[in-house]
Amino acid sequence: MIHQPRSARGGIYTRRQILAGLSSLGAVALLAACGGATATVTTAPAASSTPAAPAAPAGSSAPASAAPSSGAAASTAPSAAPSASSAPAAPSGTAKKGGNLIMAASADAESLDPHATTALRAARYLAMMHDNLLNRDFDGSFKPALAESYTISPDGLTYTFKLRTGVKFHSGKAFSSADVKYTFERWLKNEKSPTRYTIQPITSVEAPDPQTVVLKLDKPYNILLDQVAGSWAVILNGEAVDKAGANYGVTTVDGTGPYKFKEWVRQQRFVVERNPDYAWGGPVFQNQGAPYLDTIETRIIPEDNTRIAEFEAGNVHIVIDMPPQEVERLSSGDKTGIVKYDQLQTTYFGLNTKKAPVDDVQVRRAIGNAINRDEIVKGAFFGLGEAAVNMLAPKTPNNLATVKDLAAIFNLEKAKSTLEAAGWKAGAGGIREKNGQQLTVPFWYINDSATTLMAQILQEQLAKAGIKLDAKPYEETAWFAAARTGDQVGYTVGVFYDNADVLRFYFYSKQQPSPNRFGYAVPELDAKMEDTLTNPDKAAVTKDYEEIQKALAEQAPALPLIHQQGVIGVNKKVQGVKVHPSRWLYRLTDLSLA
Repeated sequence: MIHQPRSARGGIYTRRQILAGLSSLGAVALLAACGGATATVTTAPAASSTPAAPAAPAGSSAPASAAPSSGAAASTAPSAAPSASSAPAAPSGTAKKGGNLIMAASADAESLDPHATTALRAARYLAMMHDNLLNRDFDGSFKPALAESYTISPDGLTYTFKLRTGVKFHSGKAFSSADVKYTFERWLKNEKSPTRYTIQPITSVEAPDPQTVVLKLDKPYNILLDQVAGSWAVILNGEAVDKAGANYGVTTVDGTGPYKFKEWVRQQRFVVERNPDYAWGGPVFQNQGAPYLDTIETRIIPEDNTRIAEFEAGNVHIVIDMPPQEVERLSSGDKTGIVKYDQLQTTYFGLNTKKAPVDDVQVRRAIGNAINRDEIVKGAFFGLGEAAVNMLAPKTPNNLATVKDLAAIFNLEKAKSTLEAAGWKAGAGGIREKNGQQLTVPFWYINDSATTLMAQILQEQLAKAGIKLDAKPYEETAWFAAARTGDQVGYTVGVFYDNADVLRFYFYSKQQPSPNRFGYAVPELDAKMEDTLTNPDKAAVTKDYEEIQKALAEQAPALPLIHQQGVIGVNKKVQGVKVHPSRWLYRLTDLSLA
């Protein structure tokens, strides 16, 4: 059953009204002791989720270098990275201390173990409680964090980091090079980690003294610093991890970050509290010391109407998952405001190339030709984004603009003729058949309301070409669990990224079964993806990325749908909001309540 979205005024949008609206638009997205890290986690039943108003898709993943990246020496900051966006910021020195900030989200994280997940929600939780060796600044450059400085050997095989002194974990244990060594070695040894591949060029981690860490590589690695500053490279307290065992990231978290782990009631709330000893935030942030806020609580409110009602009543300060059709109305409310921001993001229709009927490239391309992306942008995301033809958003470094000439873009008659030529003939009820089998594509999606509406639009669009889309909704954490099995045929999810290495994250053959959920393995492209990491010739790397994008456009294992614009709802009492192009609100140390 697909629930109808409610209008901003509380009525119900029918499919006829939505399509009519498109025409009017020109026929055209754990209770912790004060000094410790152990907490009580409660698993609560998932709240009933009856989507009522389209909201930005909750289910998104982030590559290791994203919060789902380019750096000094072997990397450079993207020259065309999306700009940061801000809400009113408190002038320096005037931010009010204290207060409890409430955020509302439509779904929860699946784990707080940085080596066990790629979910964006987990990355946001982790960023509040941990630090990296380096931080990524708003302009894409790298700045000191737990490491005060670093050097790279001329051959690019040795990275030496000098660490800060005086840093402590939430448990009170002093931070040292031993913790960095433990973190990276644990990551490297975890064969089940979906992000382990990103640091595999590291052959050894040395800690010659408490304030020095040396990473040795077997070959130059152009994006090592991207990984070091990425969401999954946060530094762990090895003693706490070993003591907690399998419960680390469930009942125990011990970081050095600005907020301490306090409480996690699964599917209800996640709470962190101020780390009063924090004094090492680094130059990326205006407030480099302890946060202004006493606590931050993220409440899980799946129903859009309830989430927005709480926001308008002043019971929620920040809405993470903002229903797109509410944006204009709430942008000028008495208590509410809207912050929009650019981001490198792609929501796509994934196809498992090992599963019939989408193991046939002609069927995959026909699906792409049957999709009117402009209708999805306007009908499901209310114009908050742009139609996508490439897995890389236009402002991504190494984006190939001419991919549109190769991609399977909207052309319904071509979709029909392609299927006809592939032997799929018109059958009963308008669904095509071949060898007695209907052309049915199972389609897994996360049941937030915008994606639910998108799935409904896709069903109608594909039906016009004679394709039955068998859509199946999932709660977000259940979707990620199911997608790790390799049983999916068609599915949709979104991804955030910093650079073109997201293509390797998704399409490198060794990334199967997850995050390469496409069953995609092309040795020639594997070689090009590997070359992008080690080749010092930037022109050659650009050429590699161009060839990868061309192949993906032609072979269509993924059909890009929309590059979403970022949107959050912000109560007017909230000061210091500045959205990072790839790290969202980052460590939230600059936020305060007026």
